[in-house]
Amino acid sequence: MDPLTSPREITRQLLRSCSTRSLSSPILSPIAPSPNRQLLRRAPSRIHLLTAAGLQLQLGEPSARESKACMELATAALGSLLPKLGSLLTDEYKLQKGLRGEIKFLQAEMESMQAALDEVSKRPAHQIRDLDKIWARDLKELCYDIEDSVDTFMVRIDDAPVGPKPRSFRRFFDRTIGLLTKAKTRHHVADDIEDIKSRIHEVAARRERYKFKDIAAQPDTTVIDPRVPALFEEAAKLVGTDGPAKKISNLLTQQKDVQKQKLMVVSIVGVGGLGKTTVANLVYERLGDQFDCQAFVSVSLKPNMKQILGSILRQVSEGTCTNAGEMDLDELIRSIRKFLMDKRYFIVIDDVWNEEAWKLIKCALIDNNLDSKVIVTTRNIAVANFCSIDGTMYELEPLSDADSKRLLCKRVFNEGEGIHSELEEVAKKILKKCGGVPLAIITIASMLASLPNKTMYEWYGVYNSMGSGLEKDKNLKSMRWILSLSYNDLPYHLKPCLLYLSMFPEDYEIPIYWLVQMWAAEGFIIEEKGRNLYKIGKRYFNELVNRSMIQLMRRRDNGSATACRVHDMILDLIISLSAQENFVTISEGPQVMSPECTIRRLSLQGRASHTASKEEQVILPAKVNMFHVRSLIAFDYAFQWMPPLSCFLVLRVLYLHCFPSKNNHPKDLGSLHHLRYLVLGGEIEAKVLEEIGNLQLLNTLELLATNIKELPASITRLRQLENLFIGRGVKLPDGIENLMSLQELGWLDVEESPNTLAELGNLTELRVLRIHGLDDNESYVKTFLQSLSNLHNLHTLVLSGRGIWSVDLDCMSDHWRGPAHLQNFDAGSFIIISQLPRWFSTLSEFSFLTITVKVLRQDDLQLLGALPVLRVLKLEVHPDGIITEERLVIGIDEPFRSLAEFNFINYSRCWLVFGQGVMPRLQRLQLRFEVQKREGGGFDIGLENLTSLKHIIVTVNCYGARIREVEDVETKIRDVIEIHPNHPTVELSRSMTYRMVQD
Repeated sequence: MDPLTSPREITRQLLRSCSTRSLSSPILSPIAPSPNRQLLRRAPSRIHLLTAAGLQLQLGEPSARESKACMELATAALGSLLPKLGSLLTDEYKLQKGLRGEIKFLQAEMESMQAALDEVSKRPAHQIRDLDKIWARDLKELCYDIEDSVDTFMVRIDDAPVGPKPRSFRRFFDRTIGLLTKAKTRHHVADDIEDIKSRIHEVAARRERYKFKDIAAQPDTTVIDPRVPALFEEAAKLVGTDGPAKKISNLLTQQKDVQKQKLMVVSIVGVGGLGKTTVANLVYERLGDQFDCQAFVSVSLKPNMKQILGSILRQVSEGTCTNAGEMDLDELIRSIRKFLMDKRYFIVIDDVWNEEAWKLIKCALIDNNLDSKVIVTTRNIAVANFCSIDGTMYELEPLSDADSKRLLCKRVFNEGEGIHSELEEVAKKILKKCGGVPLAIITIASMLASLPNKTMYEWYGVYNSMGSGLEKDKNLKSMRWILSLSYNDLPYHLKPCLLYLSMFPEDYEIPIYWLVQMWAAEGFIIEEKGRNLYKIGKRYFNELVNRSMIQLMRRRDNGSATACRVHDMILDLIISLSAQENFVTISEGPQVMSPECTIRRLSLQGRASHTASKEEQVILPAKVNMFHVRSLIAFDYAFQWMPPLSCFLVLRVLYLHCFPSKNNHPKDLGSLHHLRYLVLGGEIEAKVLEEIGNLQLLNTLELLATNIKELPASITRLRQLENLFIGRGVKLPDGIENLMSLQELGWLDVEESPNTLAELGNLTELRVLRIHGLDDNESYVKTFLQSLSNLHNLHTLVLSGRGIWSVDLDCMSDHWRGPAHLQNFDAGSFIIISQLPRWFSTLSEFSFLTITVKVLRQDDLQLLGALPVLRVLKLEVHPDGIITEERLVIGIDEPFRSLAEFNFINYSRCWLVFGQGVMPRLQRLQLRFEVQKREGGGFDIGLENLTSLKHIIVTVNCYGARIREVEDVETKIRDVIEIHPNHPTVELSRSMTYRMVQD
């Protein structure tokens, strides 16, 4: 209740001011009780294991490995809730003193539970009781319910109507209604919190009544690592290991400097089950006899460092050190170093999970300049890089299709027998599911080999068991055990991020930008002061990639990935974990939905072959409760059975391939007040977006795959919108300057929205801008540049045009300055820049440049070469362009000291020449030229001066040239590259061959 005005006084003033209006009018109808509150009252068991602040957890009986996941997911849920409880205590919400006290109590209670969860999660998985597992799950569900109630309160309390004119009767009326609404909302949140508090006291009393004596913890049980047999596998049974073993052996035996035979450490990295241990052991057996002593130890997820170092000591001493078990860590390290002092040794450190374990082991590995070798295997790319010493990191690839098939045949059929023709199709599907992972293939092969008849029907049964049956089939337990190790090693804040990937279908390429924004909308990303939320989320993503949990797909020209996917076996694991934890609900049709479950995240995965019947057109809300759905993603045809959007009261993430026209009122979208992330596709009527301005929490809006041609004026009210993605040809309303939080905008079509050019300068938080259609309109260009100078946070600028006229970006006065933090400029071939802008010279953070110019001068190369951190340069001179000199020489005055990739496209007679000492870090060079414009066909360009060059791509344009001329040029190119000291790889190709002149 507002401390200044009571509801009774508000009502009395309202009646006196507007006696003709009835209190039964809809505008004064009371707020409906929150469904979250109703759910809490109907289901007291939801919190039946909550305890007071002095909670004590009893540990003892072994539980499933997933119990740790329960604890950490509950911890993540608490991590999202606690800051919101704190925000309720701020002056912004003007809560009564008594209610503030209740929230403080609840906040303290949740903090105590978070501490208890953290303590329990540190215990080994087999020592966490089922009771604690159930408690953690119930706590997680309760946290979600409380957070839904808090979010609803915040949205309603912030949603006060504002009148159009000051001092108007309408403004007074709206303010009065707003105060009354706030009072009622505060009353509801007080009731909810009182309910929760009373139940906590009740449960604490009940636990005291039924308290049992602590049950002693069960002794540790030894789990046999299914990877152990890989160490003793017969060579005849191995497939696809010989190539990697040879490459790693070559890495170990190559000696760069005979005089300094330093210790070399080569890291083998790859996903669990890929065969790292097998390959390392193969190299170990082949090279071991060349060394004075050797050792092979496994570190594992929870290493006993004393046992590991003791094992190294016993192996390298060949059993002469019998008292290793009696030594402490310092003694073990000193003893190993002393023993290895004058010996050439070879040691394999298998299954390293973190840098700390390696740091300790490394202390014992003395570098005695005797050409000793060490192999480290790990699943983590960051750990692999950290461990490598004077060696390299070898990323183990999955088996090829041919090797996968060979391995399957070896395990299932008799020697020399191939896959029967009727089994070819199902075998191909099985191997695709295995994804080239040897452990997966061997595991499945053992199941296939045990089948009595090996019929197609039986094999399809095994194939179907590879999905949801991963956790059910005993033969698949070893595979699950291996994969679970990687999942259990994740910190608690990464586990919900990984489980969220189960929202996407098998083989789906997930745009990385989407994924991170969805994590942010769900509250998975923990805020850090002064850090951009997306950058934090991208760090989470990179860590999952480094841990081999996510595979990168689709790369840009600069090498950065734009999409990702999950290996099928890992996807099966996280789908099963998500189901156990009620984290994600997956539906392939309305008939599989259970009305009893509380759905938190819903993935509707329709198939083109599944057309919903008339009875299946929609999931009826009466049957399935959608009150608590936070994320809704509908793929392909699944929108056919999607319920009305009005059912989703606390939805945060909404992604629809096709917007559902049936069962939805145009205003339904505008009622999703909790929505933070919205992606729509398909044919959308303009009126659907009319009330989008109501979505005050919306952070990301993408309409690229829609037919929308104009955005409604209400979009300018989205003060928290950070990312706006629309297609070319879409008109923006006036007032975009009000989107003060906007960080990424694309595309801005100049011809459709010319007024927006001037408004851009007020969007000072803008970091990424994509703009289309500046083409040779001096007025547009000057307005754009004027706005650009105010965008101090801009780091990426992408220009697109029709490629007909050139654009002069150097038309401002000498005092004009571009955005100082600009890092990426991409104009490509889509727009022609008349000349290289002089203001580029002030961009000290410039790292990526793609540009097509009409004029190129020697001074331009000097300007670009002086940029301190320019890493990628793609420079094209338009066919109708001009190069002022006959030779452009890149000399010591323009060293390009950070450039790693250079792509130069030139259609004139001018040639580029590299001087000594230039581009010291250049690894990749791409050149394109016309044979007819190369006098003499020579390739004397100073290629030998590029000392770091590893790869060169040359495209020969054959327009108007004879075949002999083309062949002569190609021979000269190969001759020059062949004598380069680095022997770079070369890709030589032709273009315009159909325009060659026949000899």
